[in-house]
Amino acid sequence: MTDKPSGRRRADVEINILESRQTRHALRAEKRAAKLDRKHFAANPPSNPITALGIVAAIPKTRFSKKASVRTTLVMSVIAGVTATAALPAYAYGPAITAVSGFTQSGITEIGDAQSMSLLRETALNFERGSYGLMSASEVERMTNRNNYLGYKGLTAIDLASSPNFVDLTSEDILKVAAKYVGTPYVLGGELPTGLDCSGYTRLVFAEFGILLPHSVIAQSHDPHLKRVNRSDARPGDIVIMNNLSHEGIYAGSGMFYHAPQRGDRVKLAPIFTDNYYIVRVIK
Repeated sequence: MTDKPSGRRRADVEINILESRQTRHALRAEKRAAKLDRKHFAANPPSNPITALGIVAAIPKTRFSKKASVRTTLVMSVIAGVTATAALPAYAYGPAITAVSGFTQSGITEIGDAQSMSLLRETALNFERGSYGLMSASEVERMTNRNNYLGYKGLTAIDLASSPNFVDLTSEDILKVAAKYVGTPYVLGGELPTGLDCSGYTRLVFAEFGILLPHSVIAQSHDPHLKRVNRSDARPGDIVIMNNLSHEGIYAGSGMFYHAPQRGDRVKLAPIFTDNYYIVRVIK
């Protein structure tokens, strides 16, 4: 059995135990005091960032994206971009499409009053901002030609036939009128100076001589104003009609004829592209 400490050693042990107990009591007291302080300051936060202990409260950091200067810059950039977009014209196309579609001044046909009317109609094209999509140059040209055609306010074939510009049917005058409409865009069903198809073209040309032909290759082939002649007797100013009644034009001599070819093309002088045709002559 171990002997109990005695004398001075026993006194040292008792003192150490006493000090340990006092230290634990002190720590508990400090923790209680700190807890009470936290509750007090939580319920009563100081209005001054400088506390009684002279400690300055930390200033919270502001995120970069929430800084006033950064936000102002971003807002101004967005506003500038929206303004620039809204300022763009709705028909802003690339140079290639613009050139082909006829928006430039050089694309306006020079046919009497058709020049001013063409310019007016080109500016009348409507596109809803925000609803447009990609368009090919051919689609833009077709829309432009159709709008020009629908907006035409000048003389029609009926008007010309009732008040003709020529009295006699001569080869020279017929070719002169036929050449006047060279460059007019092809428009299906067109019979105006701003848009023509093949039978609409011959109808418009001969209307200037007081003869109103029907607007159809089939109907013209049976019209009493047309007389069939041998190909060997053909002369400039006669009408070339395809055997299957699919196309026609005005004979210009030497195997050439004026005609309105097809969609996407224009009235032009070109070789007769087939041997399957016959010749008719317009008579009064």
